[in-house]
Amino acid sequence: MITKDYYPIFIDLSNFRVLVIGGGKVGTKRALAFKKYGADVSVISLDFSQDLLNSDIKLIKEDANNIDRNVLEKYDIILTCTNNFELNEKLCNIAKNLRKLCNNPTNPENSNFIVPIFYSDNDLEIAITTKGKSSILAKEILTKITSIANSPETRNLLNAMYGVKTILKKKVVDPSVRYSFYHKIYNDEKFRYYATNGLIEKALHRAEEIINDKQ
Repeated sequence: MITKDYYPIFIDLSNFRVLVIGGGKVGTKRALAFKKYGADVSVISLDFSQDLLNSDIKLIKEDANNIDRNVLEKYDIILTCTNNFELNEKLCNIAKNLRKLCNNPTNPENSNFIVPIFYSDNDLEIAITTKGKSSILAKEILTKITSIANSPETRNLLNAMYGVKTILKKKVVDPSVRYSFYHKIYNDEKFRYYATNGLIEKALHRAEEIINDKQ
């Protein structure tokens, strides 16, 4: 169980060099995921899964025991995914001493960042971790959250609030005043009724009424 506190962030990986050490099931999953999100990914291993061989990820056939500080310092993010627990910990410690981000799936406590269970689409990204207690429960919680997030009412409200944000940026210069309006509009019964029922034009008209009444 992880006892550390982690700050949750969402990052653009397009300019990051990622090294995955290990070409098995876990290494493959991590490598393909980081590649999907734009990272420059390399995998070091003596053996590679078929999925990695079929990918355009850079594969380096090398014994992970030969990896040293000089290799790790070339990368921004390191994931130690071999089946050798001691080696994973050793390499992750070296990476952290180099001020790199390192994830050790075989010992989360040894990591300085977590790879969470997550959901992503064009409008929402939701991530969750139980800090190593139970990935199965994390998946169940995520399923329940995404069922709410994907309801028509939630999506309609999200679209309406994006419209409100656009209006307020045009009409209200002061960020603190805009912040106050966001809450007034969001909690307004008429606005929420229109918004959740997909009546976006009426919802935005109601939002403008609230803005005009308070100015």
